[in-house]
Amino acid sequence: MKTLSILSLALLSMLSGCDKDDGPEFTSPEGDWTYTTADGKISVDFTIIKSGSNFDAEAKAMTVDGTSCESVLQAAGVTATTIGSIRINANDIKVTYGYVILFTDITISSDFKEMKVPGGSYTWPIDKTNQLTDITISRK
Repeated sequence: MKTLSILSLALLSMLSGCDKDDGPEFTSPEGDWTYTTADGKISVDFTIIKSGSNFDAEAKAMTVDGTSCESVLQAAGVTATTIGSIRINANDIKVTYGYVILFTDITISSDFKEMKVPGGSYTWPIDKTNQLTDITISRK
């Protein structure tokens, strides 16, 4: 019984000394990112990639009003800390229009866990442009 008490105390001591795991540590923006509009109508996933010393972005997935569809991504000014713009549009016969989401003047956080976007826009429904302000794009 005494041995069991000592082992229990040792286990409790070890567990209390452990810090909470805050998730993985990132050293660059490379990886998967996701954003969904507040109304849930447009959702996009994209990846930041690095080739040599250059960064770029590529489309992974887009959902328009619950329908997953193929998409095309255009990015400008992609660096390790900022992105000039990312434009993603639906390019699929499953949706009836080339819905677009645009992010501009993107700043990547120093811990590479989120992107802050002061402005942008998205199309929903057809031919209606909705403005985005102060949004956060998150790691996936």
